[in-house]
Parts: sequence; structure tokens; C-alpha cells
Amino acid sequence: MRFTFIFTLLVAAASYCRADKDVFHNDQAFDAAAYGVYPVQHYRSTDLVSPRVNVLQSSSECDSSLYTLLTPRGSSTSESTGVILDHNGNLIWTSAWGGQQIYNLLVQEYKGQSYLTFWAGNDAVGGHGAGFYYMLDKHYNLFLEIGAAGGLDGDLHDFRLTENGTALITVYQVINKDLSELGKPFVGEIWDCLIQEVNIETGELIFQWRASDHYKVSDTLRDIGGDGGIGRAFDFFHMNSIAKDLKGNYLTSSRYMHSLTYINGTDGEIIWIIGGKRNMFEDLSNGHATNFAYQHDARWSKENTEVTMFDNGVDDLHPNIADTRGLRLELDQDKMTAKVVAEYKNPHHIHGISQGSFQTLENGNSFMGYGNTAAFTEYSHNGTVLCDTHFGAESRFGAGEVQSYRVYKYSWHAWPETNPDVAIAENDDGEWTFLVSWNGATEVREWVLQGADEAESDEWVDLERILKTEFETEFEIHTSYPRYMRVLALDSTFRILGVGGLLDLTLEKVIEDSIVNSTSSGNDINHLTQAWSLPPLRIEEGDTWWLKIMLGFCTFTGLCVGLREAKVVWRTRRRFRRGSIAFQHIDPAILHA
Repeated sequence: MRFTFIFTLLVAAASYCRADKDVFHNDQAFDAAAYGVYPVQHYRSTDLVSPRVNVLQSSSECDSSLYTLLTPRGSSTSESTGVILDHNGNLIWTSAWGGQQIYNLLVQEYKGQSYLTFWAGNDAVGGHGAGFYYMLDKHYNLFLEIGAAGGLDGDLHDFRLTENGTALITVYQVINKDLSELGKPFVGEIWDCLIQEVNIETGELIFQWRASDHYKVSDTLRDIGGDGGIGRAFDFFHMNSIAKDLKGNYLTSSRYMHSLTYINGTDGEIIWIIGGKRNMFEDLSNGHATNFAYQHDARWSKENTEVTMFDNGVDDLHPNIADTRGLRLELDQDKMTAKVVAEYKNPHHIHGISQGSFQTLENGNSFMGYGNTAAFTEYSHNGTVLCDTHFGAESRFGAGEVQSYRVYKYSWHAWPETNPDVAIAENDDGEWTFLVSWNGATEVREWVLQGADEAESDEWVDLERILKTEFETEFEIHTSYPRYMRVLALDSTFRILGVGGLLDLTLEKVIEDSIVNSTSSGNDINHLTQAWSLPPLRIEEGDTWWLKIMLGFCTFTGLCVGLREAKVVWRTRRRFRRGSIAFQHIDPAILHA
């Protein structure tokens, strides 16, 4: 009993054992590229790599229940990947996609189920792309691959599922057009922009709209320059977002028209245009409601009354003419008036020369990703900065070395069908550690390290239990531990989600990646469901010197902390006991190793 207090303190400390490096916090050296243009986090249990972000500002008012989804790419990244981070900037999931470029990672609903969706393909095609749209289920298995109708290439800019189970996609196609209005005395090539609505399971085309049927090439605000010849199609419209409302009409954004177009969902005729040369709205905000330029990601916020967008304000040819802003407009479609409800400007005066996203969160906050600039920011509804994060050095903003087409926040729950990744390695102090991570597993709350004297034993002993706070978790290996070890992943109700590989301490290596196949029928995992209890403190011969130090330290700490801290420890132990009770009644059917 005299060692109980000591061991309880040790367990409490171990309960937050970490392996990841800290994210940076308002680190000026980070933004000066002292750690490189794109600082990354490496892991020892897996060869995955993720961004190591710089958190400039944080607030409890930010929605911490959501994950951040981004697709880092650029000359300073090793490859294009999809990435999910938690609210602290720790990795949840990351994956490449066969060497292709990944854009527009988000969570969407289809037939009552949530899916990760994204575009992947070749993005080096005239500022848009040629590829396909993908849907991954909650196990990260491919559910559907979707292409554009009519044999056309699927464009990277947008892929949105509708409540009717269809998909809205952007498509670019080269056609010939008379360019005399732009000073070119010939018929030349242009990139036409199409909206397609398709049945995602059959590929059937339901609706199609072409910009060239409703806009003249002279409506553009982009200089044609040397474009228009064979192999140099002129991108006069540049569609980058589509939204469909409850009336069945479509809202689309044109970067090079500096306008949004509202389209009749039955006959395809234009209902109205805001912004650009053909603006149809009276601006009630002294020009600030209709002067947006090169904008992206236009969405309805309040059905048919408010619209939001990422107003780049600049492009690569005019990079410093304005600060990029998020823009929320109130539209009166009867009186045809527009006024600014709120503007969202980053205090670092970001100039987002391309790409970008704007999202209205359920708690009323607004969330922006800065496209070509490696940053994302959460604002209050009225435009106050709440949380601000960089995932690339600010000194290189605008160079395109690190970017993400869009950055969004979503709720996501997933149970990968892979096994937890484990490894044994020495830490910086030369001590052996057992490391575990599980790419994409959102529901793991705790890890339990178990040991046994035989690899095939049915009597595994619980050695240590650690709360999962980061992507990779580290257990210290003590000389008193049994020869073989494995790790269990528990959810918040103490159910087993998966089992890590088998470690042989004598060989100092992992000898099996997985020791349980939970998908096999009749799998008996009763030996995994032992009650959690505090293991006895084992003292090796010759180790009494550190015990004396620890006894002195703990005695002093106990006197200083007093009854209040003792009560906390008591509650902690009660929590472990409660966990043990739940742990004993695990249904084998829920194991997902």
C-alpha cells in the first residue's frame, strides 16, 4: 500500500504520454522559413508525413468538434495528399492517390451516409484539370469513382452531391469561337465551361449548361494576350463553383467574369448576374457588394437571401491591388439590391492570388482557406478573427510552394479496416519505447498495452493505459515487462476497435503486424477483455536509489498538494475502475482490427 500513491502518480503522468512533436505556436521562425517552407511531422510507427502547423491564434469560440480537411501540394511538398487534422493541428488521416494531384477534400452525405469526397487527376491542363471524382466510405474503401458525362474530362474545381442523390460537376471543353470582338481576326480556340448534373451511379446526364451559350467572349475581364490559337485555348469564363438551391436553380461563379450567375434549372436561362460587366444589382454598400474579383466558392448561406464567397480580389497578374476577403452579401431578388453583411479579412493582409474557400459553420462562425497561400482562419459571424493557422512559411506566401485548393471543417467518423501501426524504437534518452498509431481511426480514445510470456497466450496482462491525445502514442518499455507485448485500441465506451502487432522484446522487433482477425467468424477475444487494474510496482535489484528520490519527491508533492489533489487522484482511480467494469463486458462483434 505504501507504493500506491507513487504508482498512481506515475500512471496519471503516463496517461498523457506523447510521441508527436508539438505544433508551433505563433512561431516567427516558422513564418521566416527557418524550419523550411513546409515543416512536416514524421512518425516512427509509420512512414506517413503530415504538416506541422503554426497556430498563430486560438479561441474556445472556434468549433473544436470538427476536423480540418486540406490537400497540401506544391513544389515544397513531397507529394499531393489529402489530410485531416484535429482542432489542435494533430494528424487524423492522410493519403496520397496513386501519384495524382488531389483537390477539394470534403465530407458529403449520400443516402444517409457520410463519405469523404475529392477530385484526383492531372491538374496541369489549362488551369483546371482532367480527372475523376472519388467517394470513400467510413472505412476509407472506395465507394464510387465518378466521371463527367459525354466522354469529357472531370474538372477539379467542384463536385457537389445534391439531396436528390445526383452530383454537380464542373467541366472544361475546348471549342472554336469567333474572337474578333477581342481583337483577334479569326475563329480561335476557347475553354468553354459546363455545368453537368449526373446520376452518380449510372453516369446519366440530367442537366447541362454551357457558358458560351449565354456569354460573349467580350464579357470577360481577362486579357486574351497570346491565347486563342491552336493549342492555346483562351480561358474566358473560368467556372470554379456550383450550388443548387431548393428551387432547382443553379448558382455558379466565374473567376474571369468577376461575377456570379443564377441559372434557371429548367431551361438554363440566366435569371440574374451580380458583379462584372453585366451586373444587374444595385449596390447599397458604396460599391463594396459588387466589386469582388477573381472570386471562388460562391454558396447560398440563407436560402436565396444571403450568398457567401471567397473574394480573391487579386490574381497572378495583379497580385497587390487588394487584400483578399471573405464576403457575405444580402440579396433582395425582388428589388435587385445587394449589400455587404460582413467582410472577413486576415490581419496578415493575405493576397490570395488563386483558389480559396469560404464555409459557413453550423455554430455561425465562418471558415476560410486561402488557396495559393498556406493558411486557414476561423472568424466569428461578424468577422472577428478567432483562430488562425499557417501550414507553410508566411515569408513564402504567394509563391505557390505550399498550397491547398480549399480548406474545410467537417464532422467525420471512421473505422479503418487496416490494423494499428506499431514499432519499437529508442527515444532521445536511449530508452526503448513501443509506438502505435492508426491512420484514419477517429474513435480511438485510449490505448492499452498488454504483455504475455508466450506469443500464443490466452492470459495477457494489462501493463499500461494511455489516453490518445495525438496521432502517435508512445509507451515506455520497462525491464520488468513480459517478453511479448501488443496494444488494444479502445473507444470512449471501452470497446475494442483494433489490436496492434505483436512485439518480441527479446528480438527487439515487431514479429506480427496483427494478432487478431476480427472479421473471421467465431473469433474468440475473451482473453482481450480482462479488467483494468493497477499493476504492482516492480522494483529491480539495484534500483533503490531512484526509489528513494521518487519517495522524497512524492512525499513533498503530497504535502504541498494536500487533500484537493488527493481527491483528484482518488477520482482518477475510480475512473480506471469504472473503465474496468465496462471493459469486462465487450461484445466481440464490435472488434474492427
